[in-house]
Amino acid sequence: MAETIITNNISREVPTAAISKKKVWYKSEMTRKVLISTLGVAILSLITWFFFFHPYINTDDARVAMTIVRVAPSGVSGRIEKVNVEEGSIVKKGDVLVELDHRISQAQVDRAQSKLDLTRKELGRLEGLVRQNSAPQRDLDNARSNFTLAQAELTLAQVALENTFLKAPFDGIVVQKIAEVGNILENGQTAVSVADRAHAWVNANIEETEVSHIKPGQPVTISVDEGGKLIGKVSEVRAATAGQFALIPSDNASGNFVKVVQRIPIKIILDNPLETLKSGQSVTVKIKVR
Repeated sequence: MAETIITNNISREVPTAAISKKKVWYKSEMTRKVLISTLGVAILSLITWFFFFHPYINTDDARVAMTIVRVAPSGVSGRIEKVNVEEGSIVKKGDVLVELDHRISQAQVDRAQSKLDLTRKELGRLEGLVRQNSAPQRDLDNARSNFTLAQAELTLAQVALENTFLKAPFDGIVVQKIAEVGNILENGQTAVSVADRAHAWVNANIEETEVSHIKPGQPVTISVDEGGKLIGKVSEVRAATAGQFALIPSDNASGNFVKVVQRIPIKIILDNPLETLKSGQSVTVKIKVR
């Protein structure tokens, strides 16, 4: 089947199929252009939204942190008599974790107490004699000095005895145990380490190109790899990059320089830390900035 087409007063027949094909091709081209334009606008809108209206900043460069105290004897040393905890033990503030041999310290307390009792009696005796004018004031002054000195010696002995009992500084969990019964523990040598899990926080590193959007008080959602989510808020944006505290800082004095996006540490405090959190554990944080 064909259609008659008049061009420049000249009639010619063109197959209908060719005309239909030309119309379909034209329609397909228009549709393609519309789709490409629409897709371009959508991509541009998405990029604009992401860079100017994206309400969250995410990073998985984040770790749980806790206050960890190394419990060690102060001013004393001795053989370990007893260890009352293991790694993972839950402790309360004041719990005795490790006991040193305290026989010498106890003997020093007993001796200081006896000396104090003697000086107290001597002081009382001389006070009576001075009132009766039977002893010089100088002797009474010396007795008072001896009594004060004996009090100080007893206090020091009691402190030394107390220090042979190594106690938990706060409620927490034992994360390291070094002490073993029979070992000698020197002054200042770590026996156990205790972590304050109830006041854990998160240290997150944010790229310097994004950190300007982060302010203290912004809400944060923390995802733990082992499962579970935590709620917190930005507490502090640090004033130095993480690289400033490296053991070997970078040196570009040679003239070779490749710009690397630096990361700024921020501190995130947690509303209700999980009891299963571990110091140094990796987490993912999502900060709401708008």
